[in-house]
Amino acid sequence: MGQPKDMLQTVVNYFFLRSKDVHFENGCAFITFFARLSREISFMTDGIEETQIQTLWVEIEELRHDQATKKQKNMPNCVWRYELSKDVFDSLTQIANSNPKDMYYVTPYHRKSSCQKFTS
Repeated sequence: MGQPKDMLQTVVNYFFLRSKDVHFENGCAFITFFARLSREISFMTDGIEETQIQTLWVEIEELRHDQATKKQKNMPNCVWRYELSKDVFDSLTQIANSNPKDMYYVTPYHRKSSCQKFTS
């Protein structure tokens, strides 16, 4: 027996995104770090799929390249995207709220991941 056409089907996915990039302004190099925890809520109504993205936490930091640590400088310039379980997502949320700068270096236990390098 099928579901009624107007029945709402909801799927929630949890993501952690972090990135590091180097850019130049007025001859000076800067490093930008970015981290975000979000959930994507996908649902179907009458055969139409929609997705809402909810950002629950975000942090961005920029520093001069000459002030960065060796670890920060050696990180690749790219964006990492991790698909997480709800439990891992909740744990990362706790870390983000207590030690937000740690999130730039976290590699969480994840279901799937991707890394896209920035072009220079």
